[in-house]
Amino acid sequence: MNSINVILFDWGGTLAHVRTQAEAFAIGAAKAGQILCSPAGGAEVDYLARAIISAETRAAADPSHREADLTAILAEWASLINPRFTREQLNAARDALGEQWIGSLEAIPGAVRAVRELRERGLRIGLVSNCSVPPEYCRREFARQGFAELMDFAVFSSDVGYRKPSRIIYQEALEQSFADGRGSDPACVLFVGDSPAFDVIAPAAMGMKTALVASPPGFWPDEDHAQARPDLRINSVAELPALLNGW
Repeated sequence: MNSINVILFDWGGTLAHVRTQAEAFAIGAAKAGQILCSPAGGAEVDYLARAIISAETRAAADPSHREADLTAILAEWASLINPRFTREQLNAARDALGEQWIGSLEAIPGAVRAVRELRERGLRIGLVSNCSVPPEYCRREFARQGFAELMDFAVFSSDVGYRKPSRIIYQEALEQSFADGRGSDPACVLFVGDSPAFDVIAPAAMGMKTALVASPPGFWPDEDHAQARPDLRINSVAELPALLNGW
């Protein structure tokens, strides 16, 4: 087996639990709605909140794997309620939504310590995450959890414009994986995540090694689990440093 030089982590479900994202989006939508159209009616704000909360679900069903554009969703809503909204209002609404979202994830116990140990071994560490929130807010939340300082790079779908399992986001991650001149062999990269489709099947198709993190029963489709052939199966990222001894 090729030695592992790079580890790419998924975020939600792998390094962090998604705790209050729907609630944060609902509150953020109310704040954004008031910025774009004050006063905004309750039914109108509820419609905006539902559009934002369901955006990732709709994006996941898109065969092109394009990421949802939350700014475009805000602009579309505002054009129906207040066609005279300004770019400044739109930017402020976007920022209100992003600010409210920060704090809605919680680092999984032991994950920060495990990533730190792997980095101290000299491995290059990166993140590849599906997240529709504007990338600057993703980075702030990632830093708040204590991961940012341990990562050599982070690739967010909201920055790339495409979600896993699009080859585009994995290719971006591979390019950054080898940016320090460590080679170009995907077999030297280990992709770690909880989705059998996004974090095992798709990365393996591009030549990467994979580690599947356990997820609650029924969280991912049974057919995805049936097709996935990870190189490792782990209950938590905290187990990874010990399991990688000798790789």
